[in-house]
Amino acid sequence: MLRVLYNMAYDLNFAEKGELKLHIRKFLLYPKNWEDSTNHFNLALRWKNIKFNRRNKTKLPRTHGIYCFVVKPKIPNFIETRYLFYVGQTTRPFSDRYQEYLDDQDGKGKPRPKVFEMLKLYKNSLHYYYAEINPPNQIDEIEEKLLNTFIPHVNTDIPKAKIKPELRNIYE
Repeated sequence: MLRVLYNMAYDLNFAEKGELKLHIRKFLLYPKNWEDSTNHFNLALRWKNIKFNRRNKTKLPRTHGIYCFVVKPKIPNFIETRYLFYVGQTTRPFSDRYQEYLDDQDGKGKPRPKVFEMLKLYKNSLHYYYAEINPPNQIDEIEEKLLNTFIPHVNTDIPKAKIKPELRNIYE
C-alpha cells in the first residue's frame, strides 16, 4: 500500500527528494474498537487543548492524567481536521511531562524515534490535549482503553495488540 500511494504521487513537486515518504502515515480506523464497550470508561473527561510549543508550558496545571498529541493542520476556509498520533499518561505534573517532550523535540536525551519524528515533522500543527484524572488510580485503565480503541500511530505498546515481528517496522 505504501509503495502504491508513493508511486501515485510521484509527480507532485516536493522541495526535497523523498519528502513525501516522510509524511505517509498508517492509521487504523476500526469502528469495532470504537464500539467495543470494554474499551469505554465511565469517567467523564474534561479535555483541554493547547498548541504544543515552549510558550504554552506555563498554561499546564501541576496535576496528572491523560494526554494526547493531535496534529491539526490549519487550512483557511476549511473544516477543522485532526489526526490522533499519540496517547499517554502521567502521574507526575503535566507541566513536567510536557517539558520532557520539549526536550525530546530539541534532541536532548534519548527521544524515541517515532515520538521525535512526530515532534519535528508536525511541530507547527501539533496540539497537546490533556484531561486531569483524580484519583490517579484510574489513569492506567483509561490510557489502556484509549490505546485499545484508537491504536495511535506513534504508540508502540498497545495492550490488546500483538504486533507480528515482521510488521514491527511499520509501527515502531
